[in-house]
Amino acid sequence: MRDFFFDLVDTLELVFLDPLRYSEEVKEIPFAMSPVSSWMFSILSALSLSVGMSILSAPYTISTLSFLFFGFIANLILFRFFPFFYSLVADYYVQKKGRSQKLLFLVMFARHSTILFLVFAPVCIVFHAIGLSGVGSGFFLLLTFIILYGLVIARGLKSIYELRNRDSIRFSFYALGLTILFPFLMNLYTATSVLQSVSGGF
Repeated sequence: MRDFFFDLVDTLELVFLDPLRYSEEVKEIPFAMSPVSSWMFSILSALSLSVGMSILSAPYTISTLSFLFFGFIANLILFRFFPFFYSLVADYYVQKKGRSQKLLFLVMFARHSTILFLVFAPVCIVFHAIGLSGVGSGFFLLLTFIILYGLVIARGLKSIYELRNRDSIRFSFYALGLTILFPFLMNLYTATSVLQSVSGGF
């Protein structure tokens, strides 16, 4: 259990505090190299996102439970697929600059970075406590977290591919915009969002 805790802390440190060492040192962390890490981060982040949006969507009724369930499933699917396509597009742009392919490390970094959304629910609690609730506040927070996620990926691009700050930010947000427009992800997320809305009548 102690080894697991230390590996978890080391992984978070590499992602958020010292991404320059990510591609070299992540291979030495068994937890980070295991699929368990990305699944755990995705599940926790999906749950936090669902809970946070539910907190801002008062009043709370019995349908809130079905909203939580369908929202969690939708967000989990999104967190599993989105980082891969995001990394794929970003890697394409980077290779046009003559850099070697490091897609595996970028996908791992993008999936580990989804843990950023774990703090979404606590921030929503603070917003609700000060009277900032509703769908508008939820979308504002979601957009803010997406931008922050893009900046985190930009730092990963800079360290993994040895890019300049300007190039890494540009490639990250180009890839972010194109990935959001992928028909597969958009249709998938729209369908599950419809299920969330319909769940209110169950």
